[in-house]
Amino acid sequence: MEYLEYPDAAKAWVYQSNKHFDKDELDYLKVQLDDFVSDWESHGQLLKATTEVFYDLFVVFFVDEKGDNMCGRAQDASVNLMKRLEEELEVTFLDRMVQSYKKGEEVKVVRMADYEALLDSKEIDENTIVYNNMITTKGDFENHWEVPMKNSWHNQLIPLK
Repeated sequence: MEYLEYPDAAKAWVYQSNKHFDKDELDYLKVQLDDFVSDWESHGQLLKATTEVFYDLFVVFFVDEKGDNMCGRAQDASVNLMKRLEEELEVTFLDRMVQSYKKGEEVKVVRMADYEALLDSKEIDENTIVYNNMITTKGDFENHWEVPMKNSWHNQLIPLK
């Protein structure tokens, strides 16, 4: 995984799909992402960037800015790509109310509003692994993306029982 070579301060953006991708969708997605990052520019310079798809569900962009902040146009280009892929793959990537948790080795997709019922039914608890898709750096991705619910921002929104 190329992103592992990036510094901890490298920028990271997580886009979560509302469903897992099948093999054909995943193959298509990877081609589109690779094509995009191979030409992705900021201030007229190619960015050192890569993408990874985790659990056939999360698209993560990593950018090593090398001390030069990415321009807004470059950031907008990635959002526009994700909007286009939403239409082509008939998924959502930009709905922050779509969340996930880990049950065994499986990552389950839910809506934020479902967490209370999942807690009530004991499907999840404070030790359930959830995904902090709001992380902004590679270091945060490696250390704070997959965390127990009690240590996540989810804990602020949902009182644990």
